[in-house]
Amino acid sequence: MIRKITIDQLLPGMYVVDLHKRWFDHSLWQSKFKVRDDAHVSKIREEGISEVSIDTDKGADLPPTPIARINQIEQKLKSLAEIRAAKPPTVSLGEERRRAGRLLNEASNTVSGLMLAAKAGSKVDAAHLEPVVSKMIASVIRNPDALVPLARLKRLDAYATEHAVATAALIIAFGRHQGLPEPEIEKLALGTMVKDIGHASLDARLTAKQGMLSKAEYSIVQSHVEEGLAVLDATSRLSETSVAVVLEHHERYNGCGYPYRMAGDEISLAGRMAAIVDTYDAMTSDRPYRAAMSPSHTLRQLYDEAGFQYDPVLVAAFVKTVGIYPVGTLVLLESGHLAVVEQLHSDNMLTPVVRVIYHTGRQQYVTTPVDVDLSRKIGNHYGQIVRAENFERWGISPLRWQPA
Repeated sequence: MIRKITIDQLLPGMYVVDLHKRWFDHSLWQSKFKVRDDAHVSKIREEGISEVSIDTDKGADLPPTPIARINQIEQKLKSLAEIRAAKPPTVSLGEERRRAGRLLNEASNTVSGLMLAAKAGSKVDAAHLEPVVSKMIASVIRNPDALVPLARLKRLDAYATEHAVATAALIIAFGRHQGLPEPEIEKLALGTMVKDIGHASLDARLTAKQGMLSKAEYSIVQSHVEEGLAVLDATSRLSETSVAVVLEHHERYNGCGYPYRMAGDEISLAGRMAAIVDTYDAMTSDRPYRAAMSPSHTLRQLYDEAGFQYDPVLVAAFVKTVGIYPVGTLVLLESGHLAVVEQLHSDNMLTPVVRVIYHTGRQQYVTTPVDVDLSRKIGNHYGQIVRAENFERWGISPLRWQPA
């Protein structure tokens, strides 16, 4: 395709077919050529050429604008999320949520006990987590849409323990989606729950700091990986899978992570999975230095970094695991109403059951919340999902409207 652009938009790799200047008004001896490098661009600019035409079939095109890039990613995510390979739940969402609430308290208390022991220099035996990990796996098997959304609801003052539990819930669901055997999923979850035990040795002011960390402070924070493994090695008998999660959850696919700057398949499957769930949960949580991002925004970020920071195949699988509109997400419908995702359909996660709660045009809550199955055309007067929204933007409490 022939596209006319300004000289400021011209980039190396583009194929110029028209300089829009008479041949005797410049000293370039070719009028059709591929731009070699930045120096070549500068040379063309020096000739007083202000615009050119390029052939995108023969060379590079303009990079997409930020908005276009976001829209491209959104469409790819939606195509990934259309079908979720999952077995139907064996227990209702309401019933499993009641169990999951108690289970999360048990898991948080157990992790908190281990972290306090590590801070005091006492014995830290990760085996104490095995019973609660088994219960968490059983919960996800019964209904995967109960434990994970509940685990995402964190208190800022209890982030460390609740992040450990939430990432374990995520990696259990992720492992199930990947078809991993249950013993391997248990090892993944156990490693995920203790992966940040090394934070116990850090100054709490560092992990709670609201501003940017200095280079020296960041180096100290990075030490939690090896500090944690040293604590666990001394008192726990961890499997190779669990050790890989602890050591590698901050490694990145392009080799820019820490502590060993491993890249690609040098990072174990456990480490690559842990990196994704750790990032996803951190980004969707409130932190002292920033507010939480929505799940859909976070997935766009992960997808944009697929092949760079994260394993692209695993990122695609993770999108299919959680869906771009997880249970508990606030969404805007075509009618202008806001709704909370109540339940996902295993065959199409883009048309969940939602509870309509708010009218954006009138800026008020609806008189009576209405449950709507977006997969059914009959009885749906609200249309489909336009996008995810932030609860904070509309002054709506996410705790109040979590599915029962």
